[in-house]
Amino acid sequence: MIIGIDASRANRQNKTGTEWFSWHLIEELKKIVRSDDQVLLYANDKLVEELGEMPNSNWQEKILKWPPKYLWTQIMLWRELRRNPPDALLIPAHTIPLLPVRKKTKVIAVVHDVGFRRFPDLYKPIQIWYHEITMRRIRSRADVILTISNFSKKEIIDLYDITPNRIKVAYLGYDSGEYFPQTQDNIDQAKQKYNIKSPYLLYVGRLEKKKNIGNIAKAFVLARAGHDDLKLVLAGAGGNQYDEIKKIIADFKLEQEIILTGYVDQADLPALYSGSLAFIFPTLYEGFGLPILDAMACGTPVIASNTAPHTEVGGEAGIYADPKSPEAISDAIMKVAENDEFRAKVVESGFLRIKEFSWAKTAADIYKIIKSA
Repeated sequence: MIIGIDASRANRQNKTGTEWFSWHLIEELKKIVRSDDQVLLYANDKLVEELGEMPNSNWQEKILKWPPKYLWTQIMLWRELRRNPPDALLIPAHTIPLLPVRKKTKVIAVVHDVGFRRFPDLYKPIQIWYHEITMRRIRSRADVILTISNFSKKEIIDLYDITPNRIKVAYLGYDSGEYFPQTQDNIDQAKQKYNIKSPYLLYVGRLEKKKNIGNIAKAFVLARAGHDDLKLVLAGAGGNQYDEIKKIIADFKLEQEIILTGYVDQADLPALYSGSLAFIFPTLYEGFGLPILDAMACGTPVIASNTAPHTEVGGEAGIYADPKSPEAISDAIMKVAENDEFRAKVVESGFLRIKEFSWAKTAADIYKIIKSA
């Protein structure tokens, strides 16, 4: 069986959730794909570091050069699929060619979430337009639609009227070799690098409207009423409506209390998680919420939205609050800050919860789906 995988996202230098999902999936598949299967990794540039290390001769990178920034999938990948169609094509990040792909090729497309359809006001018009076109193409052409939570499966069914048996769920995992409680020296080095002082709350992700940064900032203001030494670290690159987020910080005069780190090196995240009082993730919409697992693995309490998929991922180990209520988020922060026994119990529950997730399991589930397609 010839399996083609779009490795372009996994090959990006600055990775966020979707890119790390692609990277970990490919690396774990290298360990389990049978010797009678051939795997082709499609990319725009030469695969870098571990990604470019092929486990055996059955694995091959296919570099499809395309200098422009956009339309690599629609032109170069599509042309390669027409010329040399694989038996199965795995697209880890939503976008499949709009032009016809030979029926010989079974297309497995991963749809992480459909938030652009549920909450269009949280996205730019161009994002909505592109995702909508892509989603319609997936609905008509994908042989299997893969998603990352039961919540996302239900959303896809409800919003696109797709037959449930066409949609498969494979939970995400976390990197146990990277995410675990760090030493105080590692924590201190990361804090110094990003100019952070303890105690601090941590958010990790893009700084955009759907991440609910405004209400996180307002909750932080309320929590500081009883803990005026508390800081808030927003770790991530600016996204949609980043200027509005900076205005909220200025309006509340929080320039010295809220630390904007920009994109954080992956190697520094475990230490930032480990050193934080709590991880704050009351976002408005997610397909899964991977940082929830990363934080729990580092021994950090997680304050998340009281909605799916946050509750689906965190289970009984999460602390949940209404994401639209700064007061509720603040109450959760205060509970962690003022009750050491409660905090320790939550941390221990988190360690138990993460045992149910791994990238090895994710890859095994997806490989089984590819083979059955």
